Amino acid sequence: MHIAVVSLGAFGHVNPTLSFVTELVKRNVRVTYFTTESFREIIEATGADFVPVKSWMAENDDHNAKKDGKKDGAKEESVAASVPYLFLNEAGSYIDDILRVLVEDHPDAIIHDFAGIAGTIAADVLRVPNIMLYTSYPSNDSYSVAESFEGIPADHPLRIAADEIAEGFVKKYGCRKMTFKEIFDGQGDLNIVMLQKRFVPNGESFDDRFVFTGVQIGKRTAFGSWEAPDNGRPLLYSSLGTAFNNWPEYYPILFDAVRDLDINVFAALGSVDPDSLENIPANVEVGQMVPQLDILSQASVFITHAGMGGTGEAIYYGVPMIAIPQMDEQAITAKLIEKKGLGFAFLDKKGITSSSLKEAIEKLIHDPSYRNTAQEFSGDMKKLGGAKASADAIMGFLQNGRLIV
Repeated sequence: MHIAVVSLGAFGHVNPTLSFVTELVKRNVRVTYFTTESFREIIEATGADFVPVKSWMAENDDHNAKKDGKKDGAKEESVAASVPYLFLNEAGSYIDDILRVLVEDHPDAIIHDFAGIAGTIAADVLRVPNIMLYTSYPSNDSYSVAESFEGIPADHPLRIAADEIAEGFVKKYGCRKMTFKEIFDGQGDLNIVMLQKRFVPNGESFDDRFVFTGVQIGKRTAFGSWEAPDNGRPLLYSSLGTAFNNWPEYYPILFDAVRDLDINVFAALGSVDPDSLENIPANVEVGQMVPQLDILSQASVFITHAGMGGTGEAIYYGVPMIAIPQMDEQAITAKLIEKKGLGFAFLDKKGITSSSLKEAIEKLIHDPSYRNTAQEFSGDMKKLGGAKASADAIMGFLQNGRLIV
């Protein structure tokens, strides 16, 4: 059996695939993995055949940049318009390299997430099953991810540009038109959801084409390992993700909140330069790209932007959360974290103060109810099976439920 995987060149998209790709390879499945060159080492460690593709976004996307010393508020407000445009351009950069390989070496299926648009195009061109991965919320008639993108007017320049790109794909490749609705609400022939059904809006409404396998935890070698200080203090881990994370104003707030607390703190900075930070407390360690699973598995509290990758991993390890969302989808997750008793949500990051953040940290450390709830969710998550369950679903579908095309 030969399966192709297409992924955006970003850790939040690559990391969730590593465990189930490793599992597929163990089952003698030949996996061809398409993503950007910087991920060669960690992909080859899974046993997959790595094929590099060119990245348009690496050269053209500056969504974390600030110009002329000013906050790029226009970019923050236009995320809903820019994301389809960015991902469609990335697909255009990927697709010919993918087809050049797969036309000659035909796969039995193509696996990708919503950002790996080139995977859908290639599946349409090659007429093979299209397997969708959801590290975030899936859509059906009861719940739409695309709704948060519908407020962008049709005449917005980025919406027009994205539509032109999508129409160009239809003409060139004969594929479906990748509208923003198709990108965010489109479904595969099989859909692997790396979440708990209880953490998905209207989760019980999804039919058996959606298999809930939970977060995929496995060995990651990119950033080494990490051990907490051996002083018996609770560990607070703070990470606002690897994208849309250029918010240096947050760190003085965090530092003031934890300076006098008897805890250890690790702050993952993402794109923020550590040399730009002042007055870092003695109990705080900082780093840019870090071994998140090592740190999170030892944490007592997790401050997160409420991306589903980190949220799922925190649930897996039973760690209560303080959610500070940066985007609309993350706000949905932040609300669920608070509603389910897994922690607190600060929906307006501009309203966060050191005192309010300190109060939330202390509450999660000292009130056992949050840890107990997180542990209960953790047990439920682990029963879903993770990477092995994903591999079972993929192979079962291809061996027994193949569509006739």
